[in-house]
Amino acid sequence: MELHAESRLLRVYWRLVVMQMSWGPFENNAFVLVDKGSGDAAIIDAVAQHELVIAGIEASGCTPKMVLFTHSHPDHIKSYNELREWLGPNVPFYMHTSDTVADDQHPWLESDLEIDIHMEGGETVLLGDTELEVLHTPGHTTGSVSYYIADDQDPYCVVGDTLFPGGPGNTRGMPQVTQEVRSIVTKLYGLPEHTLTFNGHGDDTTIGASIDEFVAGAMAGSIARDDASGDTTWGVS
Repeated sequence: MELHAESRLLRVYWRLVVMQMSWGPFENNAFVLVDKGSGDAAIIDAVAQHELVIAGIEASGCTPKMVLFTHSHPDHIKSYNELREWLGPNVPFYMHTSDTVADDQHPWLESDLEIDIHMEGGETVLLGDTELEVLHTPGHTTGSVSYYIADDQDPYCVVGDTLFPGGPGNTRGMPQVTQEVRSIVTKLYGLPEHTLTFNGHGDDTTIGASIDEFVAGAMAGSIARDDASGDTTWGVS
């Protein structure tokens, strides 16, 4: 893994990983957050090619202390069992309660997920000396969460698939789009505009850049969901 970003509190490591799907390769961002004071690490999601993530962690010399899930879509829990086996029983898995349940809102889950720490939003997760605020940001899934690290100079937010450059993450239908946009506007757009976001796929963005895109799209009346693909865009280039 390579050093992707660094603040007073954290080092953020990144690697692009590939999951083979029925239609071809599908890329995810793999992130590991490392508290600079203690060397404690948080793995973000359980993406494909876990062996590359493990190798990166071992090379960095950090100590895995937790796995923080943004949501439970298949590409974000692909290596769930493999990470469990490698990390052992003393490294807890964190996920929003809603996304652990195999029900009609989570048809991709074959059975309930065994999670150690169930979150509801509003909690603070302590990684070494670094505080991560858990923001419940439903829409992409009912239990999607973001992790905000406050810092006057370099605030970060891990947003999973809730927000990308150009628009929110793919959703199942218009009610979910409405909820996702509400989450973005009420939970994420209240963060400092220079907050750097780490997304599940593609490039980083900032809260300020996303607000500008959203306002431009709203003024142009161009915010729309493509029913065929499930993608929603602010409608700006």
